[in-house]
Amino acid sequence: MSSSAPGTANERTSLAWQRTTLSLIGAAAVVVRMTWTDLGYAALIGPAVIVALSAWVFVENRKRYRRRAGGAHSPAYPLAVTLAVAAMALTELAALWTRG
Repeated sequence: MSSSAPGTANERTSLAWQRTTLSLIGAAAVVVRMTWTDLGYAALIGPAVIVALSAWVFVENRKRYRRRAGGAHSPAYPLAVTLAVAAMALTELAALWTRG
C-alpha cells in the first residue's frame, strides 16, 4: 500500500528537478569562486553554460508541471543536466591546467 496521495508523483518529480537545477546553479557559483584566481574572466564561461542550461530545465519543468497531471519528463532534461556537469568539470580542468 502506497503512503503517498494519488497525483503527487508529478509534484515530487517537479520538485526533484527544481532541486537539481538549483544545486547546479549553486555549484556554478562555487566553480567561479574556486577557479577565479587561475582563470580570471574565463572562469565565467563554464558556469554561464551551467546557469543557462539549469535555468532552461527549471522553466521547462515548470511548464511541464502545469501542462500535465503526471506525465513523464522531457528526455532533454537529463541531457541538459549532463552538459551542465560537463561544463563544470571542464572549467575545473582548465583551472588545473593553468596551474601546471
